[in-house]
Amino acid sequence: MAVTYIIMGVSGSGKTTVGTLLAQQLSLPFYDADAFHSEANVAKMAAGIPLTDEDRLPWLQALQTAMGTWTEGAVLACSALKESYRRVLAEGHDVVWVYLKGSFKTILQRMEARNHFMKPELLQSQFDVLEPPSYGLHVEVSLPPQQLVSEIITNLGTMNTSAFGIIGMGVMGRSLAQNVVGHGFSLSVYNRWTEAEKDVIPSFLSKLNHPKLQGFTNLSAFVQSLTSPRKILLMIPAGSAVDTVLAEITPLLHPGDILMDGGNSHYKDTQRREKAMKDHGFHYMGLGISGGEQGALTGPSLMAGGASEAYQYIKAILESIAAKDIENQPCVSLLGTDGCGHYVKTLHNGIEYAEMQLLAEIYALLKPSLSYNEMAALFSEWNEGELQSFLLETTIRILRTKEHDGYVLDTILDVAQSKGTGAWSSHSALEQGIPANILMEAVMARAISSQKQQRSQLAQLLAPTPFSATIDTETLKQAYQFARILNHLQGLGLIQATAKAEGWELDIAEVVRIWSRGCILQSALLQQLYPLLQQTPNLWEEAPLVVQLSQKETAITEILLQAMEQRTPTPCLSAAYQYWLGMTKGNSAANLIQAQRDAFGAHTFKRIDDPEGESFTHQWNPHG
Repeated sequence: MAVTYIIMGVSGSGKTTVGTLLAQQLSLPFYDADAFHSEANVAKMAAGIPLTDEDRLPWLQALQTAMGTWTEGAVLACSALKESYRRVLAEGHDVVWVYLKGSFKTILQRMEARNHFMKPELLQSQFDVLEPPSYGLHVEVSLPPQQLVSEIITNLGTMNTSAFGIIGMGVMGRSLAQNVVGHGFSLSVYNRWTEAEKDVIPSFLSKLNHPKLQGFTNLSAFVQSLTSPRKILLMIPAGSAVDTVLAEITPLLHPGDILMDGGNSHYKDTQRREKAMKDHGFHYMGLGISGGEQGALTGPSLMAGGASEAYQYIKAILESIAAKDIENQPCVSLLGTDGCGHYVKTLHNGIEYAEMQLLAEIYALLKPSLSYNEMAALFSEWNEGELQSFLLETTIRILRTKEHDGYVLDTILDVAQSKGTGAWSSHSALEQGIPANILMEAVMARAISSQKQQRSQLAQLLAPTPFSATIDTETLKQAYQFARILNHLQGLGLIQATAKAEGWELDIAEVVRIWSRGCILQSALLQQLYPLLQQTPNLWEEAPLVVQLSQKETAITEILLQAMEQRTPTPCLSAAYQYWLGMTKGNSAANLIQAQRDAFGAHTFKRIDDPEGESFTHQWNPHG
């Protein structure tokens, strides 16, 4: 794509002189933006009437259209004082911005020396509306024109210096940016310019003043600042926003450039986008990121999906910023093609839903008998052994956090919100026909919590039921671990089933390894499961693990009985027990269901004496 060099600044800064000289040096045509004004605009200016933004918009659009015809590139002198003007000009074009900056005093002196027509008050009005760009080349107008042009040409050779780019400076984007720069990589960051977000980039650059960091609110300038092939990470909300940004950025890219989506996108959307980007000659990768704000800053768990060719370009950066496992290996891996990384992140979140709900159920069971401090002390003991986890540590911190004379937890409404990944995990389980009732119950528990008004009304109708508040904490500990093991088995099994259906050559042990540090699911349990999965991908074949679950069965039944006595809902603990019963029952009642299906719909059935053979149907006698 041809490059247009736009020389911008207030009147009297020397745009025309500098632009003409630069065009000569670069052997490009020169254009003056004033020549593109409409007759109406020219008449207003001749009459001394200032132009409004409404007057300027058609002028800017005419310039933007003309730039598309400059197939060899060009140099354009244009005041472009506002960011909104620059956005119109740069849309769909490869633009290098050169800002001629100088103080009001310096430029006024220059104008007075040249007997310029502009009055000081008019010049001041330009400074009042000026929004200096946070990108491009900034050169001082105090230099002689020839020296100024020489400096511009020298600096043009060093503009494309950033090895990595991040779009979206939300909480996660900012943390990842600090992580990347902190590991010595040059970085360009971009955030859209709106009235609400206009201070995002200046504020971030002010906070993280680093020589290897560049900030942009102009997408074209951001893309230009990156070395080839460009490596760009999108840290924006999943959904239509991703497609919008892709539509804006693809005209600015070159074949071989690499785009990565670091949001929680649905894996099928990632597959669709990967195919579309491939048709344009670009690489597209889904990058699952776990660890929250702190993990992004100090070392997240990264789940990549995409082409191996593209991954080789970003591998060094990702391995540097990722968390390190117990063997000091980076918690990042290319897990499979197209949407694999995003799917694994989705199921990470699905397992996380259930882990959070299990802790909420333990908290609810203990609340009648233990204070928050006592509960935190108990959980701290648990956290020293096989139950250690990031989520347990987080819960301990929550239980101990006070505000004034009370606990923050007591101020929080009991309505749990959720995003798409829990529902997507549940839908995937149904789609694949893989039992994942524990995480599905966690999603439903949040849905029930949202019925706050109805719950409160129904609770008023029921008299309190007396019960024994004391719960044996060792029994509760065993029941909790029982449910956690089964939750992980379900989630990992669903990942394996989907990977097989999608044709991803996924190593489930590697998934657990990169989850072992840096992410929300990191725990001692994952450390226990990793060596087992290295031996076999089917954990049900690990006899010691099955024996461990069997030994905890008594504990889960006792806790469920006490939960019912308390009238405390325990959907995930209950689902874990029901799953265990179902998986360890050699002969189930499903033969009756299949008989019913055949009786009313002739859906056929298999016979126990030939379970892999042909299907049968029976002429069921409706009269007995």
